[in-house]
Amino acid sequence: MRHPQTRSVALVVALAISVATSCRAQEVASIDLTKVAARTELRRPPSTSGTRQSGGIAADYRCSNATNSTGVLRTALVSLDRSQYQIGDEPTFEVTVKNVGSNPLKIPFSPDLADLQPEDPAQKFGYFELRVSLWVAAGEEWAMGIGEVHLYGAEDHANTTLTLRPGEWVRITGKDKLRVPSDGSGVEHIHSGAVDHAYAQVSIYQMETLLTPTSTATVSREICLRQTRGKKMPITITAPEQ
Repeated sequence: MRHPQTRSVALVVALAISVATSCRAQEVASIDLTKVAARTELRRPPSTSGTRQSGGIAADYRCSNATNSTGVLRTALVSLDRSQYQIGDEPTFEVTVKNVGSNPLKIPFSPDLADLQPEDPAQKFGYFELRVSLWVAAGEEWAMGIGEVHLYGAEDHANTTLTLRPGEWVRITGKDKLRVPSDGSGVEHIHSGAVDHAYAQVSIYQMETLLTPTSTATVSREICLRQTRGKKMPITITAPEQ
C-alpha cells in the first residue's frame, strides 16, 4: 500500500504539471490592423533618365508535402462586423491562430514590410509572410478565398517575429475588400444565394524579393503546416446590380 505522504507528493506534482499546462494555454499577443498605418511601400534603386516601372515577376511555390510539416495551427474566425455583405464591401474580421502542435512555432507578426528592406534597395532580401485569409463557403461543396491581410517578419529584425509555444495563440483583426477572381469563378454561388458561412485560414511563406528601378521579382515558398479549422460564422453575400 502506498504511503499517504507519497500520495500527497504525487498529487502536488500532478497539480503543478496541470497548472503549468494551463498557464501555457493563453493568448500571448494581439494586433488590430484596422488601427495601424502599415509601412509596406518598398524603396527602389535610383532610375536612369527615361526608365519607367514595367511590372514584375512572381513565382509562388505551394507546400508539396503537408505530411512533413513544421507544426500544427488551428485558425478560428472569432467575429465579423456584420453578417450580410456585398462584393466590394470591406468587412472587419477577427481571427485567432493557435499552436495546437507539440513543438514551438515561429510566426511573422509585424505589419511593416518596409522595415525589413536593407539600406541598399538594390539588395535582394528575405523575410517571412503570414497570410490571414477570409473564406466563404456554400455548405461543404465549395469555398473561395475572398479577402486577405498580411504580417511580416525576419529573424534578423527584432520584434518582428513571435514564437508560439504549444497551447498559445494570437489574435489578429483585419479588414479587406471582398473580391472575386478576375475570371468570375464563384460568382454563380453568390448570385444563387448559396454562400452560407465564412471561416479563416492562415499560411506562412518564406519570401525573397529583388527590386530594380523598373520591376520587382518575388519568390515565395510556402512553409508546410498542418491546419485545423476552428469556429466559422454565418454570412450572406450579394453581388451588386449591373
